[in-house]
Amino acid sequence: MFPFYRFFLIAYLIPVIHIALDAQTYHVKGHIGALYYQGDLAPKPLDLSFGPGNLCWGISGGIDITDWASINARYMVGRLTGDDAFADDLGRKRRNLNFASPLYEYGIYSDLRINKLWKGLDKYKLRLYVTVGINYIHFDPHAYYKGEWIRLQPLGTEGQNIAESGKKPYSLYNWSRPLGVIMEFDLTKRMSFGIEFSPRKTYTDYLDDVSGTYVNYDELIASSNPLGAALANRQGEYLGTGPVKVTTGTLRGRADRNDWYSHFGVYLKYRFGHIKYARTFHAPDDSISKEEIITQF
Repeated sequence: MFPFYRFFLIAYLIPVIHIALDAQTYHVKGHIGALYYQGDLAPKPLDLSFGPGNLCWGISGGIDITDWASINARYMVGRLTGDDAFADDLGRKRRNLNFASPLYEYGIYSDLRINKLWKGLDKYKLRLYVTVGINYIHFDPHAYYKGEWIRLQPLGTEGQNIAESGKKPYSLYNWSRPLGVIMEFDLTKRMSFGIEFSPRKTYTDYLDDVSGTYVNYDELIASSNPLGAALANRQGEYLGTGPVKVTTGTLRGRADRNDWYSHFGVYLKYRFGHIKYARTFHAPDDSISKEEIITQF
């Protein structure tokens, strides 16, 4: 594990815990779902083209700072994958690249209750939220080659290990920005069930190790990097020939668009502390409807 996440968690968890001790309501969630990769190795050359879903899970805790907003800290772990074998067009199939990467998220986010503005939702016992926040992420793309998974970042497949290229190795740590929606309803007075969909914009184009341009095969070989040369351009494997030697600078991916990934999942939420809810009752003549606030401990 990397050291920075400790500082990230301390910076956000301490104030969350401090406020939670004085708050009327706080909660924990158990999350399970899937992560979907969006990038250069997605099936279609479109922003909304998704790679296959992969299992993810996480835990979170937070507080309700008002009746319409909460602050939460979350840890989530999952996996992202992409493969040109599933591409729709022949050019991408021929490129023949693939990747799989673990993904670790350490996040702080807020859920904002839409019911505050759309009162009609309350009669359905349903709560809708907009969820927004920031994640610190760790990823590490691998490629499947000759029966094993090979780490790609140390190989510099786009020339990052060649001094003359002017490229530097990309970091395996970055940020993602989730923005999504949640639908939640109560199972009991303290237990709730939620469904969440939240795309995440990242600030890296290397979740999949693919961003810009090829480096000529012979240049990578000359830099004492035969494995990097083999995994940088895999068209020969698809064609059943020897290495395909393209000119340095030939497009390999789209460097103008960073990678995305999306989370779709469900969670169980348990609330602690004081829970306020409304109960409606009628006067004896049934002419006046009243509402009282009940607090449960």
